[in-house]
Amino acid sequence: MNTFKRTMSILTAGLVGTGLLGTAVHAQGTELAKRNLFFSTQTIEQPSESIDLANVNKREIIVKTKEGNAFAPSSYGLETTSAPSILKEEGISVYQVPNDKNYEKTLSQIKTDRAVEYAEPNYLSKRTAETVKPNDKLYDQQWALKKINWAKDLVNPPAGQKPVIVAVLDTGVNADHPDLKGKVLKGKDFVNNLKTSNDTVGHGTEVSGIIAAATDNKIGISGLNNHVQILPVRVGGKVSIPNSSAIAGLHYAIDHGARVINMSFGSAEPSQAEYDAIMEAVHKGIILVAASGNENPVYGVNYPAAYPQVISVGATRYNDVIAPFSSRGPELDVVAPGTNIMTTLMNGKYGSRDVSGTSFSTPMVSGLASLLLTKNPALTPQQVEYMIEKSAFKPDREGYKNAAGLTDFYGYGRIDAAKALETKFPSLAGDTTDIPAKAKWMSKGTVYKDRFDVPFDGDMYRFKLTKEYNVKIEVSATAGMDPVVAVDRISADGKLTYEKIADKSGVGKAETWYAKLKPGINYVTIYEANNHWSAKPYSVKFTTFEAVAPAAPKVNKVDSNDKYVTGKAEKKSKIEVKKGKTVIGKAAASSSGAYKAPIKAQKRGTVLYVTATDAAGNKSKSTKITVK
Repeated sequence: MNTFKRTMSILTAGLVGTGLLGTAVHAQGTELAKRNLFFSTQTIEQPSESIDLANVNKREIIVKTKEGNAFAPSSYGLETTSAPSILKEEGISVYQVPNDKNYEKTLSQIKTDRAVEYAEPNYLSKRTAETVKPNDKLYDQQWALKKINWAKDLVNPPAGQKPVIVAVLDTGVNADHPDLKGKVLKGKDFVNNLKTSNDTVGHGTEVSGIIAAATDNKIGISGLNNHVQILPVRVGGKVSIPNSSAIAGLHYAIDHGARVINMSFGSAEPSQAEYDAIMEAVHKGIILVAASGNENPVYGVNYPAAYPQVISVGATRYNDVIAPFSSRGPELDVVAPGTNIMTTLMNGKYGSRDVSGTSFSTPMVSGLASLLLTKNPALTPQQVEYMIEKSAFKPDREGYKNAAGLTDFYGYGRIDAAKALETKFPSLAGDTTDIPAKAKWMSKGTVYKDRFDVPFDGDMYRFKLTKEYNVKIEVSATAGMDPVVAVDRISADGKLTYEKIADKSGVGKAETWYAKLKPGINYVTIYEANNHWSAKPYSVKFTTFEAVAPAAPKVNKVDSNDKYVTGKAEKKSKIEVKKGKTVIGKAAASSSGAYKAPIKAQKRGTVLYVTATDAAGNKSKSTKITVK
């Protein structure tokens, strides 16, 4: 699982966009609170396999420079590109690797540059499209609105209330379309670096019509929300969307008043720069909605939809059956109609024939999010996501009779607009806090119970050690949930240190955290990897054991032509073979303790040292062996 999935994405009610973050945190816990909230500074692991340059925009690399440092692209033979100025303000530049240079080798070298915070390929995303009754003439052909229980008078905002701004990061928008006139702001074009965002492809206009087409104007169709403005941000053209454009578009939307950001595109690859922009948006109270993708069964949920802080949307057909192309997986949040969707087209036209894909189920959810904000502008991303998911209709298929109430196919279900607007956000008065100063004290061996009550929920506990111990933290299995255990420590001198995170078991399985801890106060945060929630409780407890090193490993005879060092050690311990200070072989002991560490053949008389390290980090004394 990628590192960002292990990021603590915890938001308690009322914290998002209120400026209250950390106000109740004691001095030593401030940095801990920051990391444990939604703006974690952890890095995203890029896939280790070779890079397919067909998925990279023009052999480009995105580089984030460390604050106060200067990166020298010429030392790597890079060519400078005309990256948007909004990226440069974030310390991000985009460079092109010439054809005569090895792309992967160059990227690896840049990653080790002391001036570089991170470097990653400028991957390309694909648009996720296969290619009381209002008086709008084509309303009867809008089967999707009827399916999601929509009506024109669901929300009637008071006079003078400002419309909700929904940013559409796409191919631009045709602002002159009769059903969108007066609803489209000026926007920005990051493809041609223009101050307007005209649509020359049609995809962005189709997406925008689903959200914002004028209702009750006796022409065309009805959009989900008649009280919105579209902020068009052109980030791609007919074929694909470079990550650099999408990232620039995110920052632009953040800076220009968007409350909802619609992203009907996706990529199989994560991006650190994109994730940082996502975190900034959530921190500012913006709801992010993205398409799961049209790659089933080749790929699971795409990025940015796969980031925990983004509402990921799959597509259904008229009968609530999941669309065959709709990407699915544990990251999926909800589904919405996404086949043959009647909407606005280029040149003032309308149609539904080629309007299928998660591209068009996504604006259904963005439109619903904007309706919730129209009814109550003070809602947070946490509250909006919960209300949409809690109210979703669960089809009688694909395992919905399980205890979790969500599946890889449908998430929490198909959205229901009317029910979402009536759904109440639960009281979190009895919920375990995520504030270090108020964390719940734990006693050794005592079982504590809580729930992942809402999206962004995380529960923080603490315990104190007076001496060094091996510590085991166990979280029980909860149907549909993927628990993560994260531990930070404040030592006796008040210094905060990050320990480690356990997130190996997966959905519906128990999680165990095991390590050796020094004296001090330890903070344990339990959260859900995919930002999901459940009415079913989990239990957690911690136990301690004396920090005892394993016995020195037994080593079999090693001859000069041997290519392995074998023997027995503590079960499942990590074996290390050294020649002097150099590690020449590693292995993992089996459940019976047997190990087989590969080495290069050594000369007769060479002295080797073999050690074993247990799961808690306790290291044995070394066993000396001389090659025969």
